[in-house]
Amino acid sequence: MMIADRDQQEAAGLNWLVDKYSFPISESKQISELAEVMAVLENERPDVLCLELDMVPEEKWDMMKTFIDRYVHEVIAVTAESTFERAMQAMSIKALDLWVKPLSPNSVKRSLQQAFHKLSNSVRALEDNYSVPSIRYESLFMEDHLSFQYPVYLVKTESMDDLAVLRSFIDQFDFYYQPLVFSTSDRIALVFQEYISEPLKQAQNFMQEWDREVGKPLVIAVHSEPGEESLHQIYMKLRQVMETTFFTGYQQVLTKVYEWQDMDPFLTMTEQRTWVYMLDEGRRDQIKSWLYEQFFNINPPYPDPGLLRTRLTSILAQVRRFMIRKGMIDEENEKMYKRVFDSILYSPVLYRIVQDLILFINDLLGVIAETPGPGKKDAIEEAIVYMEEHYRKAELTLQDVADHVQRNPSYLSYLFMKRYGRSFREVLSTIRIQEAKELLVASDDTIQLIADQTGYSSPNYFSRVFKQATGKTPNQYRRRH
Repeated sequence: MMIADRDQQEAAGLNWLVDKYSFPISESKQISELAEVMAVLENERPDVLCLELDMVPEEKWDMMKTFIDRYVHEVIAVTAESTFERAMQAMSIKALDLWVKPLSPNSVKRSLQQAFHKLSNSVRALEDNYSVPSIRYESLFMEDHLSFQYPVYLVKTESMDDLAVLRSFIDQFDFYYQPLVFSTSDRIALVFQEYISEPLKQAQNFMQEWDREVGKPLVIAVHSEPGEESLHQIYMKLRQVMETTFFTGYQQVLTKVYEWQDMDPFLTMTEQRTWVYMLDEGRRDQIKSWLYEQFFNINPPYPDPGLLRTRLTSILAQVRRFMIRKGMIDEENEKMYKRVFDSILYSPVLYRIVQDLILFINDLLGVIAETPGPGKKDAIEEAIVYMEEHYRKAELTLQDVADHVQRNPSYLSYLFMKRYGRSFREVLSTIRIQEAKELLVASDDTIQLIADQTGYSSPNYFSRVFKQATGKTPNQYRRRH
């Protein structure tokens, strides 16, 4: 066995795992230089190669593939980058698995067991353990026209940041029969090689356990009925099954494929006039009702998600024209507009896109409504008064103040910057420091007590903030004044 990894500590750790599990390896080599890797491949022809993909530069990749094809029986790819490109590289060298650093001991054990089973002289023992031909990554992405008869799960977290947690959870979950685990850039396929009596129930148990231990949004698409479909066809079908999360959200097990319905995504002239009227008149409730009626509680057959995104951008275009008419094209509004535009393009769940759009429109209409006039309260002045009354609360937040003046927090933050050129936190700090100055001069209270009276839970932090604001420590300020 050869372990080719630039990080010698990683290689040593992997070698330790191999020794721990007592695999039948007569010799193990750890190599960190690419030239030496190629020389050993050619001269010693290892049975198993664990190759760090990141150590092979692009210009050397074709040569490395040739060496692997000629001189290696089984290869396992290793990477620190959980990307689609690395998965494709692993496929191109027919890797048995793709390990993503930091390595999971269970994953290492499972993959190496497969490698040694495949190297075994006992064909019958191999067939007893694996009742179907060996499945590789390319079976998911490339058509081989071989029917696949066993269950397949496709599992996806709403946030790609949770994929590593999902992989670790899969390694620890007690399946009836352990599946092959294939990671792509944004989801994980679990391919079983045994019949399972209740594959749907097992998926539901997986979901419940995940919710109990992790509590992050997750969806599982399940293929359980044997048929004539190849693994590639099953995988593509499960991807389409999973797309219904755009309408229904996560935290569910899905089995049904829906054919998308066609629709005209663009606003009609009548709808455009309606939007101009609602925006110009500041009809927030009417806008909210219109969007709810259009996009919430959509039932099958579902419209094409791509067309719905186009319709939402058509609505956002009307909002953009409104911003231009009202002279609202400034840096803060541009940032908010860009966030909503990105949400429409990339957010995985429809109702969250609609909520982002509603909040953005409410903020814009709030800007217009904030111009003080007869009988109209100034939200910023209200906020300042509230902060002056409650600055002693160390836990006072922007959300608290926004709730008091009945404004969206992001919009209130915008108003602070527009009015004072400072953030909420900076304005609050100014109020607290001013009160601290008065207490330092007018009382003999300790620094700790003054810190507590002005909303700072730590006297050290108070002293640091005070010096940043005044150039003096609290004691220096007291002595001078």
